[in-house]
Amino acid sequence: MAEQRWEVPGARFVVVKTEYPPDHGKSRRSCELELAQGATPISADEEIHLRTAFLAERDVLLGTGRYERWNPDPIFSTNLGIRLAEKNPFGCRVVSIMQIETRSQSPSFFATGTAEQDAACGAAPRFAHP
Repeated sequence: MAEQRWEVPGARFVVVKTEYPPDHGKSRRSCELELAQGATPISADEEIHLRTAFLAERDVLLGTGRYERWNPDPIFSTNLGIRLAEKNPFGCRVVSIMQIETRSQSPSFFATGTAEQDAACGAAPRFAHP
């Protein structure tokens, strides 16, 4: 994978754009917002607020008829998603997710983002691959 990361020094979050290795000349992409290394974990109260905001935005998008409900397996305390009802111009299903874990003994986890879902779709690679 090739990544580009944008982070303000000392900020709580980092933006990570990833391009996956090409498959038959096509490469899928993702863009995520993650906790920066060493950042304060998401609290249970923040998780509730973030989940409520995601669900409200998802309801608005579902109301357009251009999206469908899509939830990943419920392996975290919050695991929500939505995806385009049709493939994008590159032939990809595009999903948006929010994953948070605050209840386990493991360190807190937070990631949200949008990604082309299928490795067999995509556009010509843009990033340099080793």
